[in-house]
Amino acid sequence: MVRKKPSWHTEEPSLGGVEPLGGEWMTPRRRFLSAVTGGRVDKVPAATLSSVVTLDGMDLVDAHFPEAHLDAEMMARLAATAHEQLDLDTVMPVFHSQLEASALDADTWWGERDNWPAPKSHVLTDPEDFRIPNDYLNRPSFEAALGAIRLLRLRYPDVGVVGKVYGAWSVGFQLVGIENWLMMTITEPDKIHRFLEVLLPASLMSARAQFEAGADVVMWCDHANRELVSPETYVDFLLDMHREIATEIGGPSILHCCGETTDRIEYFAQAGWDTFHFESQVDAYEAKKIVGDRMSLMGNLNNSEILFSGDYDSAYEASMKVLEAGIDGLAPEGSVPLSTKMATLRALADAARDYSNAHRTNGRLVRHDPPSDPSVA
Repeated sequence: MVRKKPSWHTEEPSLGGVEPLGGEWMTPRRRFLSAVTGGRVDKVPAATLSSVVTLDGMDLVDAHFPEAHLDAEMMARLAATAHEQLDLDTVMPVFHSQLEASALDADTWWGERDNWPAPKSHVLTDPEDFRIPNDYLNRPSFEAALGAIRLLRLRYPDVGVVGKVYGAWSVGFQLVGIENWLMMTITEPDKIHRFLEVLLPASLMSARAQFEAGADVVMWCDHANRELVSPETYVDFLLDMHREIATEIGGPSILHCCGETTDRIEYFAQAGWDTFHFESQVDAYEAKKIVGDRMSLMGNLNNSEILFSGDYDSAYEASMKVLEAGIDGLAPEGSVPLSTKMATLRALADAARDYSNAHRTNGRLVRHDPPSDPSVA
């Protein structure tokens, strides 16, 4: 099955019948969008799809946690380090996971300079009690995030801007409590279905608002990995909803699901997501074999062992291995630890460029599909 390009997808520019020669010719924004939607590229994009914010970056641009979570200007400055200092093809301003939950009256701890925000308590026990506030999109978390997206779109017209949404399943974790939620999938499945029904509009509102503010792509986070639920549970509760989201979200979509997901990647592809952002627990060769050309794959670069504990050389080597598997975009598997060194993260863009230079013909990236895993005899 070959994916149809969306109506807004632009082909390569006319060069009077002459193929583009030499190196890179696409803007980072165009390259990233083409990779997300299964189009041709001049280089594998190196991207941030979660957060590459570091303590070094905070000091460099004088924008620090926790203030940057609720200040559009600081958030935009900090997000811009992904492109300005790391040479990545994208910027991603929503660093935290509390955008929707905090605007839905969750009691939120906004963290510290070296810590991430988190919910302080769970506020929902009955789906019939849930209401989306009238000023939902004007709450502080949204004012900062949407304002930062607007600033980044204005300042970086040729760079990909990525939004982030926590889906109804993950917002349910935050509002109800993950243990309560998972237990109810067994003891009260109808109640979980109802929770998903009432929570979904809040996540869709978030996605559409980010597109309207200037995001090119929205990453949708629904954590239903093997460590939490079975593939059958994903099918029962999320597959149909994800099919609906993929058609109604309002633009190109990336699914993010943490952890080991090999046994449900097939369902992710069936749901219709443009791209799956996946973690290093998943073998990239196996993932590519499963999805074929139905869905792009991005991420897979290990955070803790490679980016945090390693150095530039080890990050470069690991990046090359991921690229050889044939993925469509190189990125960390999730938000990098805040103490990660920016010099190490710089290896991603360098590796993507060097790999692409070795696999480019007439200005287009040419790769063998499917790739073969060299570790398998």
